[in-house]
Amino acid sequence: MKKYSDSTLWYVVFLLTVASTLSFIDRQILNVMIGPIKRDLGGLSDTEISLIIGLAFSLVYSLTTLPLARIADRFSRRNVIAAGVFSWSLMTALAGMANSFWQLFAARMGVGIGEASLGPATTSMLADYFEEHRLPLAYGIVATAPFIGTGLASIVGGPLIDYLESQPLMVLPVFGEMFSWQTVLVVVGLPGLLLALLTFTIAEPERKGASSDKTEGYSYAELWEFCKSRRQYLTFHFIAYLCLSIQGFAFLTWIVEFFVRVHGWSRTEIGLTYGSIAFFVGILGSIWAGFYAGRMLANGRVDAPMRLTMWGTIGLGPLAVIMPLVESDWLAIAIIIPITFFMAMPPGLSNAALQAISPNRLRGQMIAVYLICVSFLSYLFAPLIIGLMNDYVFGREDAIGLSLSSLAFINYLIAAICLFLSLKPLEKAVAKITEFD
Repeated sequence: MKKYSDSTLWYVVFLLTVASTLSFIDRQILNVMIGPIKRDLGGLSDTEISLIIGLAFSLVYSLTTLPLARIADRFSRRNVIAAGVFSWSLMTALAGMANSFWQLFAARMGVGIGEASLGPATTSMLADYFEEHRLPLAYGIVATAPFIGTGLASIVGGPLIDYLESQPLMVLPVFGEMFSWQTVLVVVGLPGLLLALLTFTIAEPERKGASSDKTEGYSYAELWEFCKSRRQYLTFHFIAYLCLSIQGFAFLTWIVEFFVRVHGWSRTEIGLTYGSIAFFVGILGSIWAGFYAGRMLANGRVDAPMRLTMWGTIGLGPLAVIMPLVESDWLAIAIIIPITFFMAMPPGLSNAALQAISPNRLRGQMIAVYLICVSFLSYLFAPLIIGLMNDYVFGREDAIGLSLSSLAFINYLIAAICLFLSLKPLEKAVAKITEFD
């Protein structure tokens, strides 16, 4: 079995973190531009903008995730990643040409196709690069991407959109005359085309572990049988992470708009403030969780990923319920700091747990199953639920705080219960890893 130098390992982690960060920027950049997009596309409602952010992306993302994961489990994961980076970056830039609801909807569908390739291939590849007790830290670093991406999108996107809003319409070669948000989409999409080329500087690692020599991969029927045989653990895992993901993406989607509507901040003010918190505190939370879970695994605690996620959720829930209801804007910002730390913990830990129970040639597909069961629903419902509550439950845009708080109470309560119930089934699932060898 080939050993990789530390410099090689961390270069791979760095490049995959950059790719994940760009994917999240391209996925989330619309969140800081909701107001201008609604205005320039004919006065869209909160529900309509939620469908562009959520359904357009998640529908195609989920439909293509499993087929792309099967390719990653059988062939070069690096090549799958490179193709995906190129695809979603190009579609993000082309979204800058959209001039109607349906054109932007279609462009977001294209972004979903490209990004569907990244999660399964990245997770599987890292499991072959790293030893088991070092893997949670690697996942934790890559899992900082949503917070780096959100931070950069907010720090750069908020001020940029405010600046462009104050200027005459910009004219770009090929794209022509553009609204402020269209210019931003082009700017954030094009760098990914260069990253796609850089992906070829990393090597496809030798596969290791259970089923690593099964070159033909597993059939869909075998994948189904595997999931059924671990259904108790997977049910608790998926329900818990569905709740965490819905609340997390609802928060990330609407936090800028919350401060604009409720506290009267400009997009530059909240972009710089929350962007800085997401960037620094999010990175700290994700890396700390990966490091500490690795220590727990090295000490024989095979339930470490889910146990640590459970304690983080217990700390997160009350803060997320209270934050949208406080009257002081700066007190709300202070509460967001620990919220962001706890929110950063689960993503990398989920990957570590799923890889611990999966044979090599099912790793990518198990992440795909997770993305279909969890990410599809969370991307769809997270933006949409808040939009629907604003439009039809409370009937006003400034009720966004009540919507966020109500949703947080439900989601974090269910998640904490399911995480506790998953601990024993996780131990049993890890012990059965060789059954599908």
